[in-house]
Amino acid sequence: MKIIEVKAGERKRIVRSISNSMQKTYNFAVEPLNEGQALSGIVEVKGSRWIFPKAPVIQKLEENNTVEKGVWDTIYSVHIIPECDVKVMFIDGRLRNIAIYLTLAIFITAIAIIFVLNLNW
Repeated sequence: MKIIEVKAGERKRIVRSISNSMQKTYNFAVEPLNEGQALSGIVEVKGSRWIFPKAPVIQKLEENNTVEKGVWDTIYSVHIIPECDVKVMFIDGRLRNIAIYLTLAIFITAIAIIFVLNLNW
């Protein structure tokens, strides 16, 4: 499990993805380093539609956070800005719709094989 510590007021990038057109869900838990402190802050999600940037999406920083990377988010990053010192723990990063991508890859491979075999006849 990946763990990152972030100081109060610090803007820290916790996710970065470039040139990856796979959908993905990032789940991470955040807890204050000092026991008894209230958790607060923001999560800033930046994506792009290929080379065209989208407006950042701002979410409230919570104990359990989920952010989604879409297919067209070729340049994607997630920053957090906590109001107290925190520890960020990544729970998992799930690929979404993996069956669709695998089916598409098998289909394209099969067509390529049939095309190559037909050239040899």
